[in-house]
Formats: sequence, structure tokens, C-alpha cells
Amino acid sequence: MKDGKTIAILNHKGGVGKTTITFNFGAELAKKGYKVLLIDFDSQANLTKSTCENPRFKETIAEAIAEVINGNFEALDPQKYINKTSISENLNIIPSDIRLADAQEALNNAVAREQILKILIDEIKAMEVYDYILIDNAPSVRIDFQNACVASDEILIVTEPREFSTDGMDSLIFNTEKVRKFLKPALAIKGILINKADMRTNMTKAMIDFIREKYSQYNVYDTVVPHSVKVAESQFLVKSLCDYDKNNAASEAIMKFTDEYLI
Repeated sequence: MKDGKTIAILNHKGGVGKTTITFNFGAELAKKGYKVLLIDFDSQANLTKSTCENPRFKETIAEAIAEVINGNFEALDPQKYINKTSISENLNIIPSDIRLADAQEALNNAVAREQILKILIDEIKAMEVYDYILIDNAPSVRIDFQNACVASDEILIVTEPREFSTDGMDSLIFNTEKVRKFLKPALAIKGILINKADMRTNMTKAMIDFIREKYSQYNVYDTVVPHSVKVAESQFLVKSLCDYDKNNAASEAIMKFTDEYLI
């Protein structure tokens, strides 16, 4: 029986590489034989563009959210929103596009508004198809953030080893703890992954030490993913980083992180 462990990949600061980690973490899990569903919960749709050669879909996460908001539970069929990626038979996606922005506005006025994404994901879990469901969330602590947290079993925080990237960590953790207290007591912060690290600088090394010390209670992963131009190249070609260049330092770090996560 597949329980579909659901993981939200979060940081309310943009540019830290959440989408890159969601995509490549999912691809590595798929390589290991796990059935993985990606949910693009960002109206910028970068995850959709990175994983699908033709990223235009009639049915997206926006339509799925609208169907739940409208109370069409009996007619809710998650399958019509799930699409294959161009990466692996084991890696599927519920895509996104700009229509999600309107759906997120509608969330603000919905009954049980924090539960909408969870209702959809519970239906997906009932299918018993997926080992892992990864949510790529927008840089936000608003209603979409609350939905992602409530729908998830655990969250993975992605950050850069830079001062301004870590400034928002306290706020993110504070808001996550509020969700846990009032909406989802079982929610766990699985850990913090340091991404886009330029290991040539002493400042980066100092910031990594700072993050490890300050947030040690939240399990800062041993793996640090280095900055690499190969990331943008692989996404442009709609390939996972490891398929594009498995010997690249960032690729090796992604593989190492996946193993570390699964321990």
C-alpha cells in the first residue's frame, strides 16, 4: 500500500531554488523506483516548464482547486489533472499556469479555506499510486502557504547561505509553527537544505556554519548543494540535473541529499 507521503518545499523568499530542488529531488526518487507526483502550486509555473516539453494544459491545479472550492466532491477526479512529465515514467505532475493566481484569490473566500489542497491530495492518496507527493510552493506565507502545510505530512525548507535569504527563516518557521498549533498538529519540519552555495567564498562557509548552529533543532542536512550553471542549462533542455550531467558537483549533491533524506 502506497501512503503518498506529502512534502511541501518551502521558503517565502524567492530565488533560493525551491523549484530546482523539488524537480531534481523528485527525479532522483523516481530513479530509485518510487512513484512520485509533483504539484506545481505556483502561478509562475516554473516546475511545469522544467518538467514538460509542452507545458500547456487544459486542466491544471487551478481547475482542481476551483472544483474543490465549488464543492464538487463526488465528481472530483484527480486523474484528469495528473499528467506525465518528460523526465520519467515514475514522475508525474499536476501542472500550473497563471490561472492559479485567480484560484488563490478564490481561496481567501472559501469555506474551510486552509483545507482545500488537502481535500484534493486526500483523494490522490486514496488512489494508492504514489509513494511521494512533492508540493512546489510559491514564495509566500499567505493562504497558499497554509494550504500547502495543511496538506503535507512534513515540510522541507530550502535556503541559500546568504544573509538576506536567512533573514526570513525565523518568520517562515514562526508561521509554520502557527499552522502546526492551530491547523495541523502532526506537521513536521523534516529539515533545512542549503542550496546554491558558492563554496569558493569564506562568507558562504561562515553562513553555512551560522545556519547549522542557529537552526540545529530543525535538522540542517549535511549535504550542501553548490551553485552551478548546469542547473539553468538542464532546466532549459527539460532534463533533470543528474540526467544532464551526473558528474557535476550539484548533481552529486542532489543524489547525496536524496539518500540522506531517505535514511
